[in-house]
Amino acid sequence: MHDHDHLVIHCPRCPSHEVEAQLDPPAGTSSPAVAALACVLCGHRWHPGELPQILAPDYDQAYAAAPALAEEELTLAMWAEGINLRAQAARDGNGPAVDHGGYRLFYLRQAAYLDRAAHATQVAAHGGLIDPEHATDAADAAVMAADLLLHLDLDLGEVHVEGLLGPDSPQWQSPEGLRAYVRQEYVAWQEWENTARRARRDR
Repeated sequence: MHDHDHLVIHCPRCPSHEVEAQLDPPAGTSSPAVAALACVLCGHRWHPGELPQILAPDYDQAYAAAPALAEEELTLAMWAEGINLRAQAARDGNGPAVDHGGYRLFYLRQAAYLDRAAHATQVAAHGGLIDPEHATDAADAAVMAADLLLHLDLDLGEVHVEGLLGPDSPQWQSPEGLRAYVRQEYVAWQEWENTARRARRDR
């Protein structure tokens, strides 16, 4: 797990994470100024107590560059088949199975796919386009996949964890928290991928 020297706070109004701490004097009173946060990009101001309970990327921030759901579904299906073929070959003595890093990345992308699908289903149910029961089922599947990823990271000693907060953080101990953990790790993986891609180009 990488060390970070600060906690990234995202603006609740826009995708920016450029946030400044300021002193905000209460209007019409002589009370001392209180700490406030201000977004550099859009100018929105709010107080720390108004922050979401879970500090993690939202859906737009986490999945803006993700493949389309249909494309990712196909990728995951082919990937799962490849993992199974490698496992069978390893049992037959014909090469190694997929390593822990490969398994972990598959579970991360699967959990992210289910998180995205559940969110889309929830939006559709809210708009009356589908039965709310389908949204509940999709949310349950997303939570199960997220829980699997989190416990895999714990079992592997957090060696593949790249996000700011580890899997043992109390903020992940809820259905919403588990899915937020997936988004944190998906963003961290994308950042790692982009860095590696730039390094390959610069060789």
